[in-house]
Amino acid sequence: MSDWNLTAAGERALRRISVLGTQRYEDKDTGGIRTVVISCATLIEAHVDGVIKQLFASDPAMQQPLTKTLHEEVEDSIYRTWESRRKWLTSAFDISIAGDRPWQEFEAVVALRNALVHGDGRLTDLQISKPKDLFALTEKLTRVLGVKMDGREVHLPPEVALKSAIISKEYLLHFDAALLGAHPEFGITPRHSFR
Repeated sequence: MSDWNLTAAGERALRRISVLGTQRYEDKDTGGIRTVVISCATLIEAHVDGVIKQLFASDPAMQQPLTKTLHEEVEDSIYRTWESRRKWLTSAFDISIAGDRPWQEFEAVVALRNALVHGDGRLTDLQISKPKDLFALTEKLTRVLGVKMDGREVHLPPEVALKSAIISKEYLLHFDAALLGAHPEFGITPRHSFR
């Protein structure tokens, strides 16, 4: 049993991810496994995007016309990639989440989601565009999630669903801890025990 301090939105996302991680899948149920991977990555992305929007909205500088105008100009780019989210979180809000183990492992979930959604079960052209990065990506997908690779094609053994849920949960806990460390005004939910 562990006690975690989370934002209210973080707790909601954690509960959803925890439910996703309880289902057992057979080898041939790739649809169910895909759903878990895509759902975990999407829940985390929605949580982080919501936090970024709240951070901007609560910043007093956003009351200034120039700041509002500049924000409107760049707003879409903030949410376009995980790299841009990390840069904004670090530079604008002093929340550093890159480089730590939870982020590095969650990157594998994001990469797998991208292969499933944008590559229809194959690594995308963007993912294979740099040979050095391709080797690191396939190694990470195999080591972290247990994905089986056949060239560009990804095969999903049943354990990929559970690993994706666990990694997503760990990243969410890490993210909310970094958020609350830098911005305690976000508050926490009452202490709950999760098993």
